[in-house]
Amino acid sequence: MSHLTVIIDVTNKCNMACKYCYAGSAWEGIPSAKDINESFNSKIPLLFEFTDQIMFYNKNNPTAFIFHGGEPLLLNPKNWSIVLSYFKEKGYPIEVHVQTNGTLINKEFINLFKEFNVKIGVSLDGPSSLNDQTRIFKSGKGSFSTIFKNLQKMKEAGLIFGCLFTLNKNNLDMVAIYDFFKKNNISFNIRSIFNTKFQVPKELLITPYEYALSFCKLFDLWFDDEIRPPLIGDFNNMVARFIKPLERLTTCTFTKDCSKDFIAFNMEGNLWPCNCLSDPDFYYGNIQEENMANLLNSPKVKELSNRWQRLSRTDCKDCEVSRYCYGGCPSRAYDYYGSYFNKDPFCEAWRMIFKHVYARIKSSLKNE
Repeated sequence: MSHLTVIIDVTNKCNMACKYCYAGSAWEGIPSAKDINESFNSKIPLLFEFTDQIMFYNKNNPTAFIFHGGEPLLLNPKNWSIVLSYFKEKGYPIEVHVQTNGTLINKEFINLFKEFNVKIGVSLDGPSSLNDQTRIFKSGKGSFSTIFKNLQKMKEAGLIFGCLFTLNKNNLDMVAIYDFFKKNNISFNIRSIFNTKFQVPKELLITPYEYALSFCKLFDLWFDDEIRPPLIGDFNNMVARFIKPLERLTTCTFTKDCSKDFIAFNMEGNLWPCNCLSDPDFYYGNIQEENMANLLNSPKVKELSNRWQRLSRTDCKDCEVSRYCYGGCPSRAYDYYGSYFNKDPFCEAWRMIFKHVYARIKSSLKNE
């Protein structure tokens, strides 16, 4: 391993009850902000110890810290300020990202994130008619109006943010999705709903074919738009893959060996290859018991790094797009098949998508 992007799991609690929640917090009661913040505050020294170790491991090179949950903004601005101030005082070149549901953003958070140049990702599934079918509060009320108001506040303050759109059975209207994000000048990325150990409702799940059709339709709308198309990072990266492939210029789904590029940390000091792979099978260890560098040199870590070597000799051996997707996401493979070393269950979708994108780029270059 040479350089790691960090995923920090600050809490598994959430104030919402999204119907496709992958963390399991949707089915719990309303969380206690007081308890969450007291618990987090008591463990801040452990987070600092991990930060020191990861920055030493990364040779103090620029490093992305992605704060996840649950809902990370259940932590109050005071706790956030302690953490962000530590990064600054140590002179660490850390790029901070926060993935949030967007409902708790207020002026204090906006000022804090602007001061420390924090980049915000907000989960939003399109206009209210689509978003509010699945992204709801624990009361059952839709979240769109709250989120959208907060997006406007961040935009007015000049904060850098984008949205994460989760494709599910209820929001397959790509024209409505594209028009919404374009009209409001909001950059976004697209993800598919997937089944998890928390059993996502079957009526929301989509097939690989449905995902591929929707993705390609959205790509065409974007690719053919000559009048200020919105920024869709996934599409930019995918186009770059064909023009000048760079392993790190991609989403984690298409990383050749994500175990060498990412590490997940929770506030107990535990390490995992990803926040979506927190089963005992993938537990690296705890930094309170062993130095992180030693944990990353374990047989388990080395075994996980062999995934692509296995797939390139088996399932992906004769696939014409394998050098772009590298077998897809191991976490989804584990959820669906019980094996990290299987190919992504949406393999056929990726094959359709890469072929489509390549054909569009090739045709466009011919016409120039």
